[in-house]
Amino acid sequence: MKVPGDMPDPDASDAPDEPETRLVWNPLLREYLAQSPGRMYRREATSDCPFCEDITSGRVPPGMQVWVRPNDFPALRPPVGECFVLIYSADHDRTFADLRPEEAVPVIGLWQDLYADLSPRYPCVMTWETSGAVIGQTQRHPHGQTYAISAIPPLLARELESVEQSYAAGDGCLFCRILAEEDHGVRAVVAGEHWLTFVPPYARYPFEMHVYARRHVSAIGDLARGGAEVRELAALLPRLIRVYNQVFAGPMPYMLAVHQLADERFHLHIELLPVGAVPRKLKLAASSEMAWGFWLNDALPEAAAAELRALYVALPDDAK
Repeated sequence: MKVPGDMPDPDASDAPDEPETRLVWNPLLREYLAQSPGRMYRREATSDCPFCEDITSGRVPPGMQVWVRPNDFPALRPPVGECFVLIYSADHDRTFADLRPEEAVPVIGLWQDLYADLSPRYPCVMTWETSGAVIGQTQRHPHGQTYAISAIPPLLARELESVEQSYAAGDGCLFCRILAEEDHGVRAVVAGEHWLTFVPPYARYPFEMHVYARRHVSAIGDLARGGAEVRELAALLPRLIRVYNQVFAGPMPYMLAVHQLADERFHLHIELLPVGAVPRKLKLAASSEMAWGFWLNDALPEAAAAELRALYVALPDDAK
């Protein structure tokens, strides 16, 4: 196992020879969590980029820009789950926000590939990106991750429960109703042909945005490969991140999460959770959020949407 050259690995002797993953049920909150002790020995802030080594070692052919690799320190192992890293660019110094639309299309293709491969074996496929060391990014090289898990995570389970209740009441898809309510409203940021981006009225972070597919599909794998929906999303997402960078006056730490389930009642959407509040000031989950799950948002959603909308329109054409 490689460790940073200027950092000792004091607990290497304590690392389990065969790390296990436990899926544990919390009877108080009625939700699952995973315990994965081997993760505490994962590589942190090493000067040797494992993704660049994929190129220099010949693991990926010359010229390849996007690829998938198994996570070297998986949080989940079979039969509980599987973990993969998705490389967004061969260029170590680029970010997701730097990608041109035609470069982001293959990234979404990776999301689709993994969903197609994993969803027949696992009830949930979670794809996301974490950007910023302050919220846990350990490798600078542009990448995201996909976890397949044998249990539906708590937030998705609650979303699905709300959808089930909506259908049971005869009201159809709850997400479709939200989309109709927010479309072209004061909280809308970008009303595209295939996607609606808005700041939800129940936003937890000051500049949180949700991106809803206009067509009722349940997962990223339901979109035509390289089709109009994918192309619009590929142009939209990096541009939204560039807007965040303007709000924060620098690289905004954020999380991007694809919410999807292999259930036709579910509705594909993407949540952008930026932890920046104002230039250079962070909004991190604190006591009320972490200990009680009670979120405090310092911004009004309609005001945040107006600011984001103006910045999105004002971005220079060469950044589109």
